[in-house]
Amino acid sequence: MNHSGLKQARELTVKGFYYDNLLEMAGHCREEVHLDRILSAYVLNRVFVQLADDLGDGPIIVNELRKLEARFRTAVNLALEKAIVGAPQDEQNRILTEIIHLLWAAPSTD
Repeated sequence: MNHSGLKQARELTVKGFYYDNLLEMAGHCREEVHLDRILSAYVLNRVFVQLADDLGDGPIIVNELRKLEARFRTAVNLALEKAIVGAPQDEQNRILTEIIHLLWAAPSTD
């Protein structure tokens, strides 16, 4: 397989964290087949789906979208990259835990 699901999700992060792109990234995470990446793929899938659900598919203020991207982009990219290169599971778990903390502490976009 030339591209893993996580590699494809990582490529999409540059397009932004808008609703449809978040769902597409989540879908690519579900396509991951490498067992050493499967936990990261599952957690990131759930994060992308939760962020999309929080945004909704209707209109959103661009400033709010930029805040969401600023809050999550670095940690999400780091998690994707660590999983893609096969970093030790404890390193992957550390960044995934950070992302979950960010998600649970995030203010609602409602």
